[in-house]
Parts: sequence; structure tokens; C-alpha cells
Amino acid sequence: MRRLVLVFLVLIVYGSLYPFSGWSEPLAPLFSFLFANPARVEKADLVQNVLAYMPFGLFMVAWLMRSTRFGVALVTAAVAGGVLSLSMEAIQQFLPSRDASRIDLVLNVFGSVAGGLLASLLHGHSVGGPRLAALRAHWLRTGTLPNLGLAALALWALSQTSPLVPTFDAGQVRHGLALLYGSLRAPETMQVAQLLTYACYLAGLGLLARTITREDKPALLLFGSLVACVLMLKIIVEGRQLSLEAVAGALAAWMVLLLVSRLRQAAWMGMVLIGAGFVISELAPGPDGMMYGFNWIPLVGQMRSLSGLQNILEIFWPFFAIACFARSITPIGHRQPVVVIGTVAIAAVVFWLEWSQQGLPGRFGDITQVLLACAGWIIPWTFAGPDFTGKPAAKRATAA
Repeated sequence: MRRLVLVFLVLIVYGSLYPFSGWSEPLAPLFSFLFANPARVEKADLVQNVLAYMPFGLFMVAWLMRSTRFGVALVTAAVAGGVLSLSMEAIQQFLPSRDASRIDLVLNVFGSVAGGLLASLLHGHSVGGPRLAALRAHWLRTGTLPNLGLAALALWALSQTSPLVPTFDAGQVRHGLALLYGSLRAPETMQVAQLLTYACYLAGLGLLARTITREDKPALLLFGSLVACVLMLKIIVEGRQLSLEAVAGALAAWMVLLLVSRLRQAAWMGMVLIGAGFVISELAPGPDGMMYGFNWIPLVGQMRSLSGLQNILEIFWPFFAIACFARSITPIGHRQPVVVIGTVAIAAVVFWLEWSQQGLPGRFGDITQVLLACAGWIIPWTFAGPDFTGKPAAKRATAA
């Protein structure tokens, strides 16, 4: 956990101070942003300021709770998040390309606290913690791997609903359904690559959901409900649209899952499906038809637009899920070489795919994707604890 805290600390500093150039004396007094009203505030930017500091608070509280009480850990995380954010906002006054804001400071602290509260829920150290733990135990197998599988599913859901700003305005609903309506009227415009990507991704995630769900529970029904909710949310989230490719891909994935529902060892198939979905998405041409060079600066494209979080999650979660599958079939004594070999292989394959995008119209090769893919693969291996503990209820009954 300490290493993850340090990783997110470095990422926050990097993201806050990029591009590290153009330093100049601030026009206003230092810390004057604490008393000034920002020129404009975008709802999507507010949400992403919270999300940026949530992992920092989550991993810090999880780390500190090993040696201290939850209350002390939460206060420490909030203070650390506040000091870090205040430092970053103050230094941003020396960067004309960045805007220091007290609203960002408040939201960053809130994000640190929210992450800490999430850690407390996962450990059962809050009012709703025991109830949440009981609900989890009712539906999921026990152990570390089901927690990681849940995280993979949550990351996918976030990638589909970022920037997480819902609105029930009639204009947004029309916008959210416009793409689906247009494709239904002109089916020839449907992007086959997107459909196949959705189908492969959702089929792989469905196998992961079945792996972490207790054997006496309807895993596919639960997963199907999650997918349906996420797709419906795309209609009312600002900037998102429900597409025919997503609906058709979900239906295709459901058919695949029904066909392979009796497979006992689904890990290899899950890895192949998610890997295939990623390769298809990487090799599909973009919409604008322009040709672009390769970007060697990490996170430069993700920090310049509100869709940056969406892009980060879209690259991160597939390899996080693949790592969950790989961890489930790798003996503990062989994990270190698997992590090393997997990291090298993933870095090489993703780099080749990104480099190849220089020859694909509308695609933008980026070294960031390579780093995110490697991070998604490595992080699930850093969590200690047995993958599964105990036996599912059905097996216990049989044994009795």
C-alpha cells in the first residue's frame, strides 16, 4: 500500500505541474487564489478533481489502518491531501498555463476523505461497513481476488460513464439517444470494430464476474443487470451517448456467456477475450481521417481535455482484469516471474500497437497507453492475501 501511495503522489505532482515550463513570477500575491473566485467552474472538472485524489486517500487510509485506528488514519489522509493540494495550487501560480483555485483545493481534500471512507467501508470500520461486508459475503466468494474483480468491474463502469455528471435535461436525453437512433435508421453506419470490442470486453468481464461470484448465485444475471444499468446511464451522463454498437455488443456477449457458462476454467478464455477486444480497438481507424505522429510525453493528451479520465480508464481496466485472471491461475511461488514476463510482453505488444497507429487514419500513438497498460497489469499483483478463502456455500453443503 505504501508503494501505491507514493505512485499516486508522484502522479498528482506530475499532473498538477505539467508542462513544467514557462515558469514566471506570479502576477498576484502567493496564496491569493484562496480568496479569489474562479472565472468559471465546469461540473465535469469538479468531479474529476475529486476522483484524482480518491485513490491517494484510499490507499493512504488502507496503509495507515494496519498500525492505527481508522479515525486517525482518515484525518491523516485528509491533512496529507490538503497539504499536497495546497502545495500544488500554490506552485501553479508560477505556471501561467495552469490555474490555481480554492475550489480545486476543497475538492481535492474531499476526494482524499472520500477515498478514505471507501477504504473504511471495504474494511468494515464505518457505520455501513459491516452491512456492506455482509452483502458482499452473501453474493461473492471470500478472499482478495473477488475484491480485485469488483474493482475491475467498477473501473469498466467508470470508463463508460465518465465524467459522471448526470442530467435529466431533455436536450441531453435526445443527445444520448441520437447515435442509437441514427444507427437504427442507417445500419450501414454501424462500426463493426466497436461492436466486436464491446462483445469481447463484456464477455470477458462476464467470465470474471462468474469467477468471483459464489457458485450458488446467478452471476450472469447480476452481471447483465450491471451492464444494463451502465448502458442506460450513458443516455443521461453529459457528453456520453448510447450506441447501437454497445447494445449489439452486449447482446453478443450475453450469447457467448450462455454458451460457455459451464466452463470450469474460464481464466484463459477471459484473458483472450479481453485481449482481443483491446487489439481490435487499437487497430480500428479513428473518425477524423487525419494522420498523427507518436507522442512521447506521458499523460499530455489526458491532461488537456475533460475526456482524459475516460481515456485513462479505457486503457487501464482491461489489463487490470487480465491480471485478475492471470493471478487466479498462477501458483504463489511463480507469481514474480509471471509479473515480470507479463510486464515485458504487455509493454512490447502495446507499444507496437501504439506505434502502428501512426499509419492508421484518425489514431494517435501515445507512450501513455503503454505505461497505463503496464500499471493495470502490475497493480493487482501488489495486493497481499489469498485469492480465495474458504469454500462456496454449495461446496460446503456437498462436503457435509
